[in-house]
Amino acid sequence: MNHFVNKDSPIVIGGVGGSGTRVVAQMMSEAGVYIGDLLNEPNDNLWFTLLFRRPWLLNDENEKQQLKLSEIFRKRMFNEKISFSEKLKVRIAEFEFVSKKYIRSKDWYSLPNKISKSLRSFSSTDSEKKYWGWKEPNSHIYISLLAKKFPEMKFLLVMRNGLDMAFSSNQIQLRNFGNHFGLKGNSPADSLEYWIRANTKAIDTGKKLLGENFKLLRLEDLCASPEKETRELLKWSGIEFNEEMIRKLSALPKFPSSLNRYQKENLNIFSSSQLKSVTAFGYQIHQ
Repeated sequence: MNHFVNKDSPIVIGGVGGSGTRVVAQMMSEAGVYIGDLLNEPNDNLWFTLLFRRPWLLNDENEKQQLKLSEIFRKRMFNEKISFSEKLKVRIAEFEFVSKKYIRSKDWYSLPNKISKSLRSFSSTDSEKKYWGWKEPNSHIYISLLAKKFPEMKFLLVMRNGLDMAFSSNQIQLRNFGNHFGLKGNSPADSLEYWIRANTKAIDTGKKLLGENFKLLRLEDLCASPEKETRELLKWSGIEFNEEMIRKLSALPKFPSSLNRYQKENLNIFSSSQLKSVTAFGYQIHQ
């Protein structure tokens, strides 16, 4: 059993990698949201990463497998015991994740110990937190699945200017899931196209399946008007708050040092339709 007031409606944070989900997760955690017991420095929920950052899962014939994995994930979030067959699925995912290097980080060679420790932990989830949810950027790719598993979930899509994203060194999502969106390259133009297609699909799917429980948050808006955006975010999330909490949380977002880095680059590498898409998402292009 769990004590969360939003038992059936987790608050989920996702977005193209590097969008600013880290600070939003920190804000949610400090607002009283339990985001898991197995996290990395950016506050990614590593159980979700382990189970779902596997591109082959997105094939239509793997829907049943996705649902089984989502139940394992739910159990781990609530520190419920998992069955032997479920543990086997975890071990297979662990082996596959490390062997296929779905992330370029030496930290993942310590993953087996982290998973084993988490599997042995059956203490109550953070009793000081009233709400639950998680942050894992790739969650936006699984909105359809998550809407089936958690029909009342609240999904927050965090977005950052796609032109800045195109020149980022963080292209992990493009590498892992580019094929799912019909992309095979890794150039800045490919990165921008991934940003366009991934966000378009997430927004269309989220609005269709979740309605008002889907929310888009631009990182730039959060940093420019932190109190306003924080207040709106907490209201949407259903989290109880007071003015002291607003002041505390709104002090966390800061403009990244890489803001507007695209202005130093040649934008002729992008098509006119791509640039129009950027402006359609609410961004002005200055160079």
